[in-house]
Amino acid sequence: MTVHQHAYDVGAFARYLRELAARLEPGRGWYGVFTRRDPEGMRSCLDGAEIPPWDVVESLLADLAALHGSGFAEQVSVRAAALYSAAAVAHDRRPGGRQELVHRLELMVREQTRAAERLRTAAAAGADPADPEAPSWAQDDLRRASARCTELRRRLAAVTVPQGWFREDGGAEAPEGAGVSAGERA
Repeated sequence: MTVHQHAYDVGAFARYLRELAARLEPGRGWYGVFTRRDPEGMRSCLDGAEIPPWDVVESLLADLAALHGSGFAEQVSVRAAALYSAAAVAHDRRPGGRQELVHRLELMVREQTRAAERLRTAAAAGADPADPEAPSWAQDDLRRASARCTELRRRLAAVTVPQGWFREDGGAEAPEGAGVSAGERA
């Protein structure tokens, strides 16, 4: 895949995501939640600098279904999935993509642990009049963090070159950044 194709696939998905967001009501639904909780992250996804986790796209499609009907959202979701897959592959296979996935996975595992702890704390404390939705948010954060860990592991597996994939008899070398460390190639 060429650098141009990588940029095209990521750009096509970003345009699609912006068009999807334009059909939603700003500040409402999951789109509103995401822009309030992580405005910079949402902006970087809409700009094409980052690929959002699939659960974010699914949530935006749920917002679309609430506004325009489930039939319309189902049709749109087919194209969303195809564009998302191509963009994720392009994003992950660019130089440094594998290392970025490893870093994101480490962050998401920590987020999963924090969300599980918040959920345990909220369950043990019972209903808090100051924040009655805390258990629900902790549950949602845990569910999303778990799904994101699974997604990141799949994406990481797709860009990791299996050991022994390249000939060791002086034949083809693994290209730089192909997912194999220098020590594994020696």
